[in-house]
Amino acid sequence: MINIICFGDSITEGAEFTINDRWTSLLQIKLDTVKPETFSVHNKGISGNTTAQGFDRFETDVLPLLPGIVFMQFGFNDANVKDFSMEPRVGLAEFAKNLKEFHRIIKAHKSVPIFVLNHTIGEDDGEQGNGKSYNDNYAPYSKAIQAVTHELDALLIDIPTQMLERGIKTEDFVSEDQIHLSLTANQDYAEIIYAGLNEIKL
Repeated sequence: MINIICFGDSITEGAEFTINDRWTSLLQIKLDTVKPETFSVHNKGISGNTTAQGFDRFETDVLPLLPGIVFMQFGFNDANVKDFSMEPRVGLAEFAKNLKEFHRIIKAHKSVPIFVLNHTIGEDDGEQGNGKSYNDNYAPYSKAIQAVTHELDALLIDIPTQMLERGIKTEDFVSEDQIHLSLTANQDYAEIIYAGLNEIKL
């Protein structure tokens, strides 16, 4: 059995949906249809988590499941600037460092690390603690994921590009808060991740 570990935040956890409606569960169904009893998908997403919090639970949530394939989906919470603060929850340099360390550890355990570039989000007119919009605060983190991927010559699932290629509109993909997935987006997410898996030579 090949373990597939989905390691991330609320986008991965999908706590607002029933278990069967979450993209990780839909991914398991797709894999079972093609290759029964071959893959085991593990949802290790926790709502609100940054890469720093992910690092703290890496030993308990990810290492015991290796070797395997690890999808890493972080950034939305790292970039968040609280109303009372001028600084993001995790600085950009630390964010990149954490991603690189996740990648190094996974490779050291003879496993396959895959970064996931977060989906395109809707426009939010509100201001965060530093006076900028959430979109403006998140943009450098999205670029950092791409830069780290390029530097490490790592595998990447580019959700925004896949949305464009598949004609998926942002307003249909996100919920009312403009960030989290809509119910139907879970199916799209599972299909995009599944397609990415098919391109990997394991």
